Amino acid sequence: MAGRISDSLHAAAVISLPRRVALALLALDTAGLVLFFNLAFWIRLDSWPWFTASMVIPLGLLLLSLYVLDAYVLERQVSGMRPPARAVVGVGVAALLTGSVAYAGGFWSVDPTFGRGIFAVAFVAQVAWGASWRLLIGTWVRQQGERIRWLVIGGGEPALGLRHDFARSETQGELVFLDVQELDDLERIGREPWSGVIVALTEAVPESLVHRLMRLRFSGVRVYGLADFYEQLWFKVPVLHTKGGWLVFAHGFDLLHNPLGLRVKRLLDVVFALSLLVAASPLMLLVALLIRIETRGSAIFKQSRTGLDGREFEMLKFRSMVQDAERDGPQWTREADPRTTRLGRVMRLLHIDELPQLVNVLRGEMSFIGPRPERPEFNDMLEKEIPLYSLRHVVRPGITGWAQVIYPYGASIEDAREKLQYDLYYIKNYSVLLDIGIVFKTLRVVLLGKGR
Repeated sequence: MAGRISDSLHAAAVISLPRRVALALLALDTAGLVLFFNLAFWIRLDSWPWFTASMVIPLGLLLLSLYVLDAYVLERQVSGMRPPARAVVGVGVAALLTGSVAYAGGFWSVDPTFGRGIFAVAFVAQVAWGASWRLLIGTWVRQQGERIRWLVIGGGEPALGLRHDFARSETQGELVFLDVQELDDLERIGREPWSGVIVALTEAVPESLVHRLMRLRFSGVRVYGLADFYEQLWFKVPVLHTKGGWLVFAHGFDLLHNPLGLRVKRLLDVVFALSLLVAASPLMLLVALLIRIETRGSAIFKQSRTGLDGREFEMLKFRSMVQDAERDGPQWTREADPRTTRLGRVMRLLHIDELPQLVNVLRGEMSFIGPRPERPEFNDMLEKEIPLYSLRHVVRPGITGWAQVIYPYGASIEDAREKLQYDLYYIKNYSVLLDIGIVFKTLRVVLLGKGR
């Protein structure tokens, strides 16, 4: 039984491993910088202040720089850099920003925290600290990945889809498939140290299998339905393998039954839209003027989109393409689209073309965060091709959203299906914390220029 309890704890850690690693690195970065500031104070001034209010500035800039550079994700390279290298660059950027803030605010001669002998020493030590921990934890994560083995019960379309998504996402671990005809071996196979059992059947689970799975679960093995596995591991809902009955009885979708929560979300939309419109108005005026100088036609582009409850509305954007870009009919926007103007490429890269949608938010046609609205011509086609596609319309569409910050830009039915899976996850698991996370991820997308 002790072995089974250990396997169960490992299974729980497998699902939450990236989050646990990110939180651990966040804590280590915070503790490291505070420690090195104190050491620098002790070396230079023979004092140990522990934590001062002025330390908030370099600490905040450090965490922001590391987040923007994806230094809290160890599973992939970003711009050809591995996590330790991203940490080095992030600390360097934070040091430059700290120096700039100190110079602009005149803190050099007032606050010893910003003295070159204090914050410079602290950041130099932080370089070695951040890179070393990412190297050590990255090695540990790879070792954990070698222990991950999932037993998948089923051999039909859902199991094949799981195999495809597992390989495409480059998820660590191994899938071992057990067909329904082999269920007599489940008792024997279940004694192996699995990270968990995934049930991927096209039909209802047979009663005989239910009893076997119950025995496995009560002995310490975690059992997942296919939809629950997708949600917990990849933060999306598998629309091709989700039956309507699951949606009826699944937990979540609380926002749809919470009038107060919807009002609060709407109030925040109005407040933020007004604030951003005021702050961005000089930039918007400049962009409108540059568009008129570069090409003929209006600076504002209006396009019909499908919104809440399937109602159409006119979405506003700065025009980033040549005039009459769709004279041959509606087309999906492509990456490196030849119809895009030179200014348009810059606007799309930095998402400046989306700023007029703040007016759509004020009108109540859009929200800050939600599924991106699709064009009616494409929407009708996608509803026929993709199961559950119309569920996107139970909430207001958004300027940004979970699908936009997780999934790369695409223009195909397959891309639309993949984005729908993330949209449904957002609708099902809505929370204020999830919205805050999307805002920060959007900031990273904009600052790194991960536009269309």
